[in-house]
Amino acid sequence: MGRHRHERAKLELLLKQLTSSLVWTTDANLVVTSAVGGALQLIGVDGPRDLVGKTVEELTASTPDAGAALLDAHGRALEGQADDLTEQWGSFPFDLHVEPLYEDGKIIGVGGIAVDASKRRAAEQALAESEARFRTLVERLPICTYVNPLGLPIRTTYMSPYVEQLFGFPVERWLNEPDFFVTRLHPDDLERVLAAAHRTHETGEPFRESYRLVAKDGRVVHLTDETVPVSDERGRPLFLQGFFIEHEAGTEEELHSATG
Repeated sequence: MGRHRHERAKLELLLKQLTSSLVWTTDANLVVTSAVGGALQLIGVDGPRDLVGKTVEELTASTPDAGAALLDAHGRALEGQADDLTEQWGSFPFDLHVEPLYEDGKIIGVGGIAVDASKRRAAEQALAESEARFRTLVERLPICTYVNPLGLPIRTTYMSPYVEQLFGFPVERWLNEPDFFVTRLHPDDLERVLAAAHRTHETGEPFRESYRLVAKDGRVVHLTDETVPVSDERGRPLFLQGFFIEHEAGTEEELHSATG
């Protein structure tokens, strides 16, 4: 019993020191029974005594929507359903997880954890702005950029708009039809290019080939195509990102790439 209390005390100490988190529990009437975490100060609460004994509805009454989403999540938890959501408390956004608390197989209340999401929000906004600037740039260039998931058949999740001007097919054809790229390959390049593409999808090695695609009007378009894998922080390939650009037929570079 003493050991159990000691371990619980250590856990509570840890939670108090987590400056961006808050953990709470309620009873079956959604009255808060415990609250601990450094994030209490972020939301302007002096300590657990300001929360314990009050209902979730009372505590969320001053929020913009009177805590409607959080109240709904607690209600679903009492019915046995866990939930994840993001809520604004004061000037801080929080990612929340709410789930039922069980005792002897019976739901006796709700438990939740909230983590300050302001850094995640800022990072997401910065990424979105960066992606928007990059996309604006590449979509104005006479070049086709694309993103392919790893694995076969060859699929495309992003293709820049210039592809329609180059080949006459709408972007949707590339996005919605697996192996659409393969159907447009010139027969004389098909075997070589597919072998190289398969190696890239199977091993994650970069792809660089010159080949020909047949446009909607029958024109043969000569391309140089380069693809590299994009990896996570552990070096595991996530997807392929590449571009292809038109070049004149019969150049020394093309012949070298096609035979090398």
